[in-house]
Amino acid sequence: ESRCISDPASLLGNSQSSSPAAEIPIHVLLSDDGALGVAFLLQSSSFDGWDGSDRGRTLNHSRTFSFSPSIQEKDVLGKIVIFPTPLMMTFNSNMESKHPHHSCLLTASLHCSNLRIAGFSAHTTRNLLWSTSLVPVTKASQNIIKQNRGTGDHDITPLCDGFRRVLSAYILFNDEDDGYRITWITNANISNDEGDLVHQHSSPLSHKPQCNILQNPDENAWEKCFSEADTGRIHHGESGNCFGPEISYERYLRVDALLNDILHRRQFFLFKEKSVPNESLKGRMMMPEFFYNLVSVSNELQVTIAIVFSNLAASCHTSKKSPPSLGVVVMVSLWDQSYNELKWVQHPSCRGEAALKGWCHELAMNWRMRGCGVGIFCVDKTKLLPTHQNWAGEIHECNIDEDLDDDINEPLWENHVSQLRSGGRNLILPPKHISMSSLYTSADMVSNQAVNNAIPVKRIISRKSPIELIYG
Repeated sequence: ESRCISDPASLLGNSQSSSPAAEIPIHVLLSDDGALGVAFLLQSSSFDGWDGSDRGRTLNHSRTFSFSPSIQEKDVLGKIVIFPTPLMMTFNSNMESKHPHHSCLLTASLHCSNLRIAGFSAHTTRNLLWSTSLVPVTKASQNIIKQNRGTGDHDITPLCDGFRRVLSAYILFNDEDDGYRITWITNANISNDEGDLVHQHSSPLSHKPQCNILQNPDENAWEKCFSEADTGRIHHGESGNCFGPEISYERYLRVDALLNDILHRRQFFLFKEKSVPNESLKGRMMMPEFFYNLVSVSNELQVTIAIVFSNLAASCHTSKKSPPSLGVVVMVSLWDQSYNELKWVQHPSCRGEAALKGWCHELAMNWRMRGCGVGIFCVDKTKLLPTHQNWAGEIHECNIDEDLDDDINEPLWENHVSQLRSGGRNLILPPKHISMSSLYTSADMVSNQAVNNAIPVKRIISRKSPIELIYG
């Protein structure tokens, strides 16, 4: 069945003089099952909380952590809207028969306004929505499950009191410049008591942080909005007969706290102040300029992040041989906040914010391409040179399936590897750009960039979902 569902007025606002879709940059993520959508709307451009004047601040390990310097760019405040798709409506189609006295079925969407949305300037937004089967539960809901299911005691983790295994749920990440807001989303019409309670089933990683890198986010950040399913009109009355997503759990992953813990534990001499007049300041860590990118999220709720930061020793000219920038790929377990340092890297010439950010994107893409086995990484490892391990191909965001097979076409990329081996320092172009759909399969991404740029377009389609954004 094909259905045309209008945009809820609250999603884009009401403008009589111009089309909001032509003025407000929008990224929409559609889950791989086609049942959930997440819209990122850019609102404003200025952040007054910090102007960068305290860059290189002295930071005690137990004190408040600094913001990433990425907030010095054209900063963005925005809005996130989590909404059900018509496919989710089919999951709840029996509701109308159960409530025949209601004239129409209502949909519920979740709105979170005035957020920092750094994902607009990241290498992609596809990596912000993931499917999961594990949903954290609090002690109250855990007791209900124990009573209904008869399960025994389980280990309590720092993240929550336990996990409920469900058929379908989602994890949403929003980069807010010093870390990620992590939100677990379920279908509101599926009882919270359904699902088996599970305990930690993965071993702790190598390092335990000295302070919490997972923290509670702002309370009451999400607002529920109801609209008529057939017309999209805002509904202001009672909301008894409705369906839609629900926030099941939320935490905040502090990447700045994670980096501070790594540097503090390793006791890098280059991050220690050596000639400080005030004795009370000695031994404290200097937080460097840093950038980060989300690489992947595993089924065991292990998050991989690429972090790059400036080498303060090189910037202070204390060591001529010190590289100007360093980087580390870290895996963090959301179960217990433990982490592993998967790989350390250094850059011989990366200086400045733009270069650091570009290198961070490249490092994240390299690690993801290696993990997915696309591009030259689909070729037999014995045919790759050590320098090829740092390869990161060009990417594209088009939602098409035609070229996905070529991303893992071994003969095609083997020929490219042969050219790289024999080409010396000559520039060898890859046979194709890698599709983001090959790297991140949990969500399709559509945007109104063509509309913003005044490019004639009637509809914007996604790769997997039958949903289309139609203008006119």
